[in-house]
Amino acid sequence: MAPSTELPLVTLLPRAWIGFGKAPWRCVGLANVLLLSAIGPALLGEDLRRLGLTWLGDLAVVASLVLPLLPLLALLKLADQLLPPESRPEPPIRWSWLLRQATGLVLFELLLVLGGLALIQTLSWAAGRLSTTLAGVVVVSGGLLMLCWMFSQVLALPLLVHHRLRALQAMDHSRQLVRHNGLKMLALLGLLSGINLLGLIGASLGLLLSLPFSALVLMACCRTQTPCSSVSRRNILPT
Repeated sequence: MAPSTELPLVTLLPRAWIGFGKAPWRCVGLANVLLLSAIGPALLGEDLRRLGLTWLGDLAVVASLVLPLLPLLALLKLADQLLPPESRPEPPIRWSWLLRQATGLVLFELLLVLGGLALIQTLSWAAGRLSTTLAGVVVVSGGLLMLCWMFSQVLALPLLVHHRLRALQAMDHSRQLVRHNGLKMLALLGLLSGINLLGLIGASLGLLLSLPFSALVLMACCRTQTPCSSVSRRNILPT
């Protein structure tokens, strides 16, 4: 990715709104499936635990973490199709390849997070034998580094879907894109967090609208623009 690319922050929301208007019921339907796949197995697992079937309950909870990946990919793929195409459209994508790469991406990210937490715990324990203040500094600095890494990976999955990247390529692409647009991404994440918090109102029914809109905004972030280019300026206008 060229370092001169930037996010068209001004036109992200108009583009997302226009894309949502093309297929609102399909977006709402996929958001409904996403929520059901995440909440349904978790509630079932809690009921199974109360009945004494602890291992089945734990299995259902794990399923609630894995099953949402498929409807999430479907929602991102639909959002990518609803947004205006780029000048060079990407080739068709196979579901088997997409699911395999997305699963690998999630596993890589999870292993890095768990490894980072284990490293912070080990270093803080070792530093605590010398000074509790030093241990606190290790925990705080390690936590900040972990948050920065997680922040840099916000666009990894959308980039994987849009550019047909492999897992490690998507992680690196997201890191570079967020690094060159840190303040914009911070403002955008704050906006999306506020929208989804509002979606929790009314028995969380608002999430049926806020989740597809958030997916459209994130997929629009994958369409970066090059500054000082007349073609790019024309392309960022809502169509």
